[in-house]
Amino acid sequence: MSTQHPGTGRPEPAPGTTVEQLAAHLTALPDRDVAALLLARPDLVAPPSASFTALAVRAGARTSVDAALRDLDAVTVAVAEATVALRSVDPATLAPSLGLSADDVAGRLGVLTRLALVIDTGPVPGLVDTFGPHPFGLGPAAADPPAAEQLPPPLSTLEQADEPVPGIGVLKALTWGPPVGTLSPGRSSAGTAELVERGWLERTADAAGRTRFVLPREVGLALRGGRLTREPLAPPATDTLEVLSADAVASESVSHAEEMVRLTRELLTEWGREGGQILRTGGVGVRALDRTAAALGLERAVAASVIELAAGAELLGLDESGAAWVPADTVPAWLDAELPEQWAALAAAWAGSARTPWLVGTRADDGALRPVLGADVEAAWAGRLRRRILALLDSLPAGTSVDADWVHAALTFARPRRPLPEGAVAAVLAEAQLLGLTGGGALSRAGRVLAACLRPNAGAPEASTPAGSAAADDAPADAVGHPDNHYGTLLAALEQALAADLPAAPVDLLLVQSDLTAIVPGRPAPELGAALERSSEVESRGGALTVRFTPQSVRRALDSGWSATELTQALSRFSPTPLPSALTVLIADAARRHGAVRVREVASVLRVADPAVAAGIIADAALKDLGLDQVAPGVILSAAPAGVVLRELRAAGLAPVLENEHGRLLISERPGAGAASLPRHRPARETSTRSAVAVPDAGSWPRWSAVCARGRRHAVPRAAPARWRPPTRCMRWHCCVRHRPHGRGYGCVWPAPTGTCRSAPCGCSPSNPAGCAWPTWSGRPS
Repeated sequence: MSTQHPGTGRPEPAPGTTVEQLAAHLTALPDRDVAALLLARPDLVAPPSASFTALAVRAGARTSVDAALRDLDAVTVAVAEATVALRSVDPATLAPSLGLSADDVAGRLGVLTRLALVIDTGPVPGLVDTFGPHPFGLGPAAADPPAAEQLPPPLSTLEQADEPVPGIGVLKALTWGPPVGTLSPGRSSAGTAELVERGWLERTADAAGRTRFVLPREVGLALRGGRLTREPLAPPATDTLEVLSADAVASESVSHAEEMVRLTRELLTEWGREGGQILRTGGVGVRALDRTAAALGLERAVAASVIELAAGAELLGLDESGAAWVPADTVPAWLDAELPEQWAALAAAWAGSARTPWLVGTRADDGALRPVLGADVEAAWAGRLRRRILALLDSLPAGTSVDADWVHAALTFARPRRPLPEGAVAAVLAEAQLLGLTGGGALSRAGRVLAACLRPNAGAPEASTPAGSAAADDAPADAVGHPDNHYGTLLAALEQALAADLPAAPVDLLLVQSDLTAIVPGRPAPELGAALERSSEVESRGGALTVRFTPQSVRRALDSGWSATELTQALSRFSPTPLPSALTVLIADAARRHGAVRVREVASVLRVADPAVAAGIIADAALKDLGLDQVAPGVILSAAPAGVVLRELRAAGLAPVLENEHGRLLISERPGAGAASLPRHRPARETSTRSAVAVPDAGSWPRWSAVCARGRRHAVPRAAPARWRPPTRCMRWHCCVRHRPHGRGYGCVWPAPTGTCRSAPCGCSPSNPAGCAWPTWSGRPS
């Protein structure tokens, strides 16, 4: 015998309220209550209803009822379902079946009445439709209701009977739902005939002629012992949760906060050297993410979280060309700030973020991989989930440690009709721990300050307030305030909370050992921490900091601008004894090999056969803006693109020519001629979106360039139509290769290492500027 959900085939009068009765109820409400209803159910506001009858139709529809139920807790939803299952709105009738007190049920019915889901005549039609034909897994009422003495005893009593009850297996399968079982053709079920004879089962047939057995509602309730739910209606227990000491929570949360700030500084340093190139489809690619993860020593998922946090705190922005994410202009001020101020900016940004970095690397609905900093990682529910979790942790006693399973169960109980995405709860808890808002699974002092600030109608938070409110999680998610409402006060409170948990005095003592390890017995002072961050690798953190000096870490210090002598002096200043010879030898050996190979970034190379001509070019004051440097006899490097160099040399009376990377001459006698001499590139199709190049229109370019120059996040300008060709000269040849300013002080638009514009839709070149897709603008040379 198999069980299934379809109805019994017997028509049954639908319990509840008609539209006319609901319209009469709404008409009789005071204006204040009608306004409260519309505020609690905003889907009824727009479009406005012409009459109370129209409002009743919309309020009683299933879609509107589903929306209203999503913000109710499990107990209130159970009371609503009980009104459908038992066809009663009497608290004295509903309370025993739910295991609740009559006063509690009456209060829940009051909530449902204010939401126009249940009125005096019963539940609205949409509520009946929402719970389906079998609320709580109960079947329809019996066609011939049995008398009380004919009903079976509870199922537990039947299972403990001395003599086996015929058909007990069928009763066990149907008692807690679904209450309908189908018997395959040609098969029989032992004991069903006796159960039908007793009136404990009803036999019907479906459209296919198969035999179906239905457990009547009265019989099902009797077998359940009068209960509608198998488990008590109670949130997850808190008495089994571990409670940590305040010192343990503070120590671990501060350690995570310091590590988060350090990782952010490392990220800014890494992306300052090489930014995160933006894909044509948006976001930063996997290669840049893997490179960043390797540089920070993190897993890819954690590195994605650090990147998203830095971008949310406006520490990352687009470069001048809009092609890569780089450190923003806010970074210098952030780096100069103290640890609490640095951390507060990250924590406040996380609380208001709608990003889901744990989805980076997974596939979207269209099958494409979600990139970090991409649009597919944005989700409105993520911000609400973060605030709900903070409010839940804040409602627990101080020091209470929780895990993802408990939090998921608690959130599900609070909003059973609002399902949580798989893995989202564990990911948000991991972010909170990474950021230092929790320590050992318990909310930190700063975490409670943040949760208090995010409560509905919260005023200015106080850093000394450790306790939270259990009512915060009961408020609708949309009612939770955003930290921008009092951003400055929030930052100050977070800074005070973290500073209160920091050790009293930083340590400026460095114990260097002969095995190239060093120990700081406490939290290092800012100067010592900066020196160790540059020159060592962290092995462990906690009550003491343990680091190790390696050739790679010493080279990193030399790369940052320190000499071997400066590094040795910086470390000796904090060591009570002379540095071990192993460390000094390591520093000297790294300094000896450091800089043996030097790399210079150039835009053009001039090959001049005549030494006199080369000397004249170097000495010409009119050519000083080209950034010329003679690195070998007859070889001159320039920081300006090839097109600018050609123009300036010709203006100086010389006759230069252009060659490709192999030294072959590129000739073009007239626009469009000599095409065979130029590298061939397939033009982008007009219908292709993946190969389209983002080209700002002439009107929007000054504004877009100014915003990007400030390093703020800004959308890449829309791509211009492939057929659009403004009658202007090629601006690609008036820019430099990288975003940093050179002689002419403006950034590169179309990178072309071979001297030919590989990215421009028009395929222009220095000798063919006509018809370029790049427009001129005010203030730029033409």
